[in-house]
Amino acid sequence: MRARVQRRNVGVHYQGDLRRALIDAAAAILDEVGADVLSLREVARRIGVSHAAPAHHFGDKAGLLTAVAVEGFELFVAHLGAVLSSTADAPVERLLALSRAYAQFAESHPGHFEVMFRPALTRTDDPAYVGASAAAFEALRLQIAHYQQLGWQPDGDTRELAAAAWAFAHGISVLRSQGSLAKHYPDVSLDGVAAITAALLGATTTGRSGRPRRPPPRAGYSRRR
Repeated sequence: MRARVQRRNVGVHYQGDLRRALIDAAAAILDEVGADVLSLREVARRIGVSHAAPAHHFGDKAGLLTAVAVEGFELFVAHLGAVLSSTADAPVERLLALSRAYAQFAESHPGHFEVMFRPALTRTDDPAYVGASAAAFEALRLQIAHYQQLGWQPDGDTRELAAAAWAFAHGISVLRSQGSLAKHYPDVSLDGVAAITAALLGATTTGRSGRPRRPPPRAGYSRRR
């Protein structure tokens, strides 16, 4: 859960980590209204500092959004590790958990998720961004390499498989968050995300009850075989 952003009166010296507070405020605004609406002035107003404070720390809006994106990649790596550490050490089960975890991160951190993957809004050549984004992909690549050691696609190119897994999980997450998935698929819950992944892998998934599940058909929806 994100730290609560504290408002204060402008003109009073800020006590604490101002850079941290600006990132938190920006992330909160991104969650609420998105990157296109966010302004440095509103970020400053949110925590009660001079409108020049964000520019002093980050240079411009792109600099601030880059810092949020960097944090997003770091949060994503931590989230993925936490989820998979409690998942059975079986390749298919972990692939299902990976796609679910990806969608869950996009759902719980919408602001971070947006700017992590909008290069026009950030400084993608910033060393911190380059390092954090590379670390996120490496975390995914290492997972895929482990699955190969367990017998899944053992002869496949690890980086190619990691890119495919990333593209698949990211695509589902974006379609889900934008409402497009719901127009074509009846279950957009996290269990539904796992079911879609299982369908592609030819596996069986279970809901939280532990029983095998298939998403319920909706009116006018038919499953092709």
